[in-house]
Amino acid sequence: MSKLRNTASVAFAIAAAGLALAAPQASAEIGTSVIIAGGGLSNGYGTGCTYSVIANSNSTARLDVADNGVLIGSSEGSSSPKTHNVKWTPATPGTHTLLVTQGADSKNIVLTVGTGINGGSSCLVI
Repeated sequence: MSKLRNTASVAFAIAAAGLALAAPQASAEIGTSVIIAGGGLSNGYGTGCTYSVIANSNSTARLDVADNGVLIGSSEGSSSPKTHNVKWTPATPGTHTLLVTQGADSKNIVLTVGTGINGGSSCLVI
């Protein structure tokens, strides 16, 4: 009988471990990276030029983007996880801190913005 109890205990422990491994794991809402896309003719970011703040998410909640503490835009929530895209047009040269927030998760991106010459499809930063 003792051998049967030990076997049952081992089987129960293995089953419990399997359930723990199969359970969904909690994770951050915003993906591992946030990309600032756009620009064109030179490296860097320029005033008056528009960039896309792109973040992948495993959440359906909306995503907010702030520049130096001022909300610049939000993406809409959706019925399934998606890639979020918020437009950003810096107005002043200098250091900008973009705060990307979704639910309780957030990421800071610190960028230097120069004076931009917007050429339509590209931006020259001087």
